[in-house]
Amino acid sequence: MTKKSLVKITIPIILLILVVTTVAALKLRTSAKGVDYFTATVTEGPLQKTINATGVVQTVVTVPVSTQVSGQVQELFADFNSVVKRGQLLAKLDPRNLESAVTNSKAQLASAQARLRSAEAEVRTHTANLNSAKASLAGARVARDNAKLQLDRANQSNSKGLIAKNDYETAQANYDSAVARYDQAVAALDQVDAQSASTEAGIAQAKAGLQQAEAELDRTQVNLEYANIFSPVDGVVISRDVDVGQTIAASTAAPTLFNIATDLSEMQVKASIDEADIGSVSEDAKVTFTVDSYPNTIFTGKIAEIRLNPQTVQNVVTYSVILRIQNKELRLKPGMTASIKITVAERDKVVKVPNSALRYHLPGTPAPSFADAVATDNSDRAIARAGAGVSLPQAPGQRWNPVEKLRFATLDRAQPREGSVFVFGPDKKPVQKNVMLGITDGAMTELISGALKANDEVIVGDATQVDAQNQINVQRGQGQQQGPLGRGR
Repeated sequence: MTKKSLVKITIPIILLILVVTTVAALKLRTSAKGVDYFTATVTEGPLQKTINATGVVQTVVTVPVSTQVSGQVQELFADFNSVVKRGQLLAKLDPRNLESAVTNSKAQLASAQARLRSAEAEVRTHTANLNSAKASLAGARVARDNAKLQLDRANQSNSKGLIAKNDYETAQANYDSAVARYDQAVAALDQVDAQSASTEAGIAQAKAGLQQAEAELDRTQVNLEYANIFSPVDGVVISRDVDVGQTIAASTAAPTLFNIATDLSEMQVKASIDEADIGSVSEDAKVTFTVDSYPNTIFTGKIAEIRLNPQTVQNVVTYSVILRIQNKELRLKPGMTASIKITVAERDKVVKVPNSALRYHLPGTPAPSFADAVATDNSDRAIARAGAGVSLPQAPGQRWNPVEKLRFATLDRAQPREGSVFVFGPDKKPVQKNVMLGITDGAMTELISGALKANDEVIVGDATQVDAQNQINVQRGQGQQQGPLGRGR
């Protein structure tokens, strides 16, 4: 029998049981006016307000193991459910392409070192040339000054007619030649200076090329090391996404090879709680849940975190509540669906009144305004922050302290609210009684104070309302008239 067929059979049976139980609980009484009323009994016993939710069992910390380089998987050293230690080799990629890249980088580094040595040799050569040019300039300056001195003496002798014209012209020619050689030496020195500056720029460029080649060699060596993939943490491999011979392309997104759960003895469940119920949830609430694998086992958990980030799906706002679970026996496995029950308020022994009695009103009178409040029970919405002195990180670069978190706790889970019920007076007529109400489980509500006690009977409906509903059903074409609680009459 399929699960869908089983559900189709089970739902009508459950509805039939609920109808029979309700009929047994209700009593038909007739008032002095001859109106048939349906009554129920005020009971005494335990009462719980619970919130039901579903979630998925997850590991607390799951570390994806990826690769930063591309290549073909050569060997695998871990599989599903393998227990691994930090630094343990998990897989190895084919290293040949990466080794070739390292060899090429080494060759480029050697070439850069040779260029640097050549640039340094050129610097030494230009330094020697510069010294030689300076020496030549000094010699040309001395020769020029000496030729100038000889020309001055020749001028003096020529003015007195003591020197031959040929000797005077020779002194003048010698001076002009010395000046030309001096100018040539200055130009040569300037040229050597310019060449020296060029060689210094060349050596700086050669050093930069050497650093670049060294960095490239480091990069290729690191990539070669990445061919060996190690476990970053201690844990258990819960998934393996590669096989031997598979080619992995590490582009913008690093491909995941393994997923490692750090500790399976402690799990968590992420439950989605509706915004109407999140105000009642505190970190002190009692949490139980079941999973389909162990339907007769009730597991316990603890609320570890109530996240403030809302999730909106089809206009339904929910908040994530993280439940922390001890899993020492490793019975719970990642991915199991958990049916969660969160007990937000609990009473051991209280007087309880049916919610249907709180919603009832006499024919011709308005319905009580608190009917919706009874159904939703908004009394538990006060949430406080424990440890108001905690300063959360705000400044850029400030380190996050995991201890500094908001802690939520309920301030008042039993804020009384007013209500009213109808009972039969001494004259068998309905009489309204005001009461103070507490928590509710959706069917029964705690009676805090009022003129009611256990075993008292309260009115939950009358035949006139049933007849009116039947008339509406007939007008809508829903078939024959119905008797009380949906029975035909």
